[in-house]
Amino acid sequence: MPLPENIADAAARLVALHGPDGFTMDDLARESGLSRATLYRQAGSREAVLAALSEQGVEVGQRVDARERILAACRVVFTRAGFEAATLEDVAREAGVGPATVYRQFGDKKGLISSFAGHIGPRRAMREVALHPTGDLRADLERVAATVMRYAAEDLDLLKLAMLERMRGGPWAEFLNTPPMRARTILTRLLESYAANGALGPHEPQRMAQAFAGMIFAFVSGPVLEGGPLPDPEETARFITHVFLDGLASTARRTP
Repeated sequence: MPLPENIADAAARLVALHGPDGFTMDDLARESGLSRATLYRQAGSREAVLAALSEQGVEVGQRVDARERILAACRVVFTRAGFEAATLEDVAREAGVGPATVYRQFGDKKGLISSFAGHIGPRRAMREVALHPTGDLRADLERVAATVMRYAAEDLDLLKLAMLERMRGGPWAEFLNTPPMRARTILTRLLESYAANGALGPHEPQRMAQAFAGMIFAFVSGPVLEGGPLPDPEETARFITHVFLDGLASTARRTP
């Protein structure tokens, strides 16, 4: 919708001073001399303001999809405040959108945390490996392990929050640990494809996945719970995969 002239002028001034990502709707309300309620009623969300400015020829840069902005903001807000204390209004403020946009995209806090849990972490990259195995079991397992280790290194604080939420059985644990979201499920799918062609012997893929995931967790849990940096992801992935495959081979030789 077209912006009222006073809001458009105030927004253009803020963009010129601070850039398209350097102001909030609170800033715009003060700059335009309006209340927050009036501003949202006349202009909609922050993204709507920037879109309207862009249509008027104001350079606002490339806009990121509102849903992606909200999910990115979740990482910041949840790490800072925790899952319980964080509010949708906090997330909206961090994302630079109106609260109504968050509600429209995700429904409520449960929907937001559920979507966020499916969005973060190594699951996307792991799904790609599971759905498209290369035929090289060692290389695929190393990719999975390295992906998890890199994620843990990048999001230690957030991973710690998620682990503690699960350990204490908090109200958000079910959204962070439902079966479709668990990395072990994806790993099982990968191992099933190799078990089907005889590359893994007579072992159950689900048990193998549990063992491999447990080895990765052993290297992640110390730094997450006790502090300190994680070991090198690539080197650790090679070590875990080597021990895992050698252990399977040894077990297969001893099996009558």
